[in-house]
Amino acid sequence: MKKIVLILFVSILAFGCTSLDEELNDSVGSDVAAATADTESLLISAYQAMRAFDTQDNIFALQEHSSDEMAGPTRGADWDDGGVWRNFHTHTWSSSNGFIQNAYTSMLSGIFRSTQVLEFDPTPEQAAQARFLRAFFAFHLLDNFGIVLGREPGENLTEPPSITLSRPEGIEFIIAELEEVINDLPDTGDQTLASQNAAHFLLAKAYLNRAVYLATDEGSNAASPGPFNFDSGDMNNVITHVDAIINSGDYQLETMYFDNFSPTNTDDSSENIFVSENDRGNNPANTHSRWHMTLHYNNQPDGWNGFVTLAEIYDLYEDGDMRREFTPDYFEGNTGMNAGFLLGQQFAADGSPLEDRNGDPLAFTRDFSLTASSEVAGIRVIKYPVDFTNTASPGNDYVHFRYADALLMKAEAILRGGSTTNGDTPESLVNSIRSVRGASDLGAVTLDEILDERARELYWEGWRRNDQIRFSTFLDAHYEKPATSETYLLFPIPPAALSTNPNLNQNPGY
Repeated sequence: MKKIVLILFVSILAFGCTSLDEELNDSVGSDVAAATADTESLLISAYQAMRAFDTQDNIFALQEHSSDEMAGPTRGADWDDGGVWRNFHTHTWSSSNGFIQNAYTSMLSGIFRSTQVLEFDPTPEQAAQARFLRAFFAFHLLDNFGIVLGREPGENLTEPPSITLSRPEGIEFIIAELEEVINDLPDTGDQTLASQNAAHFLLAKAYLNRAVYLATDEGSNAASPGPFNFDSGDMNNVITHVDAIINSGDYQLETMYFDNFSPTNTDDSSENIFVSENDRGNNPANTHSRWHMTLHYNNQPDGWNGFVTLAEIYDLYEDGDMRREFTPDYFEGNTGMNAGFLLGQQFAADGSPLEDRNGDPLAFTRDFSLTASSEVAGIRVIKYPVDFTNTASPGNDYVHFRYADALLMKAEAILRGGSTTNGDTPESLVNSIRSVRGASDLGAVTLDEILDERARELYWEGWRRNDQIRFSTFLDAHYEKPATSETYLLFPIPPAALSTNPNLNQNPGY
């Protein structure tokens, strides 16, 4: 078993310098795998492919830096990185962007690992989990790159992948896969497993966005900026799948918001539906990047002094909303900061004011420049509370699906033409979340308010680009970003992939 895991690991490491197809051709063929394969270990490897979401320079960069809630300012000689973060923010990236290639190959790696499980006589439950994971990675590949790409189990790895689906074909494939396997998935509240509730969530997400993917030019696969024609049947399917999650009784809104992201969040949270498991100090992913990528060098703990949020996002909150600012008990004695948004003077654990590298007050400001920011420019964000017992190899499990998101999807689906069920209204659903977060109730809830509430609730969780595209705001101008063209609704296919797979075409505009 160690042999197969090592082969997979080495092949994935090499993806950054060559094409995915070349690596798969040289990695695990059926004859090699048959001699060493353990189906359960292969399934674990497929789950571990989700760790690509944990790091700051992979799929997360595409999902968040291209949106209106994250930026990576250049600070003197720090964080320019050839302009890659600035290019995400201003929608001026190109097909040579290394982080885009990282994301593309990581999603295909997840599809490959999941498909490989199906070759080696899995149980029905193992097969269902593998197919769920394949649909999970396919969804993110479709959402970002506009295609679904893959192989049939046992397919000849020396040939280009046989499955190449457009956006309309891809979303139908994902929905069909999930609907076919959902009853074979474990019926459990275990957040680390591909459960029936996880499938209900992903199906709700797929149906909610189906209109976006169907609005595609057949000849070129070009994406439309909207507005979109949301089918009432799709919206009712969203509601049906969210109701299944609600009726399972496995989840409730967490009264302590940051327990959803804490170092012991899988034990603490009653709200998380699907997470990537991290075992503190053992086989860790990069969840530590969630604080290191934003904190200043002199914060406690220290950071890389990188990413910020926009003041427009900060200003969406009212005073008392714990999502903006809250201090968990275990921060006391370890740091002088809070979880949430960091603005103004920063403090040490003993309460003394911190200074920057020049001896000036370490006081974060609202505004920043993409090209010439000071050390303290920009509002910082602590979404995942620091694991002070091991800041480099933490226990925070990475959250993919949350109950609050499911409730917001149901509220949006009703506003887009779905039928109300169980007496739920957009107002009751949104206010059920706001009341446990310490925010006042809203009156009439509109689609614009849904988009704002999704920002307040789900900031820096990887959904903002997806939300903005569905609400037709993604291409709009915002802080230090001009209005941009429809080209940037999709990311480019990496050139190395195009050169090795004749079935692929570059996305329009690249």
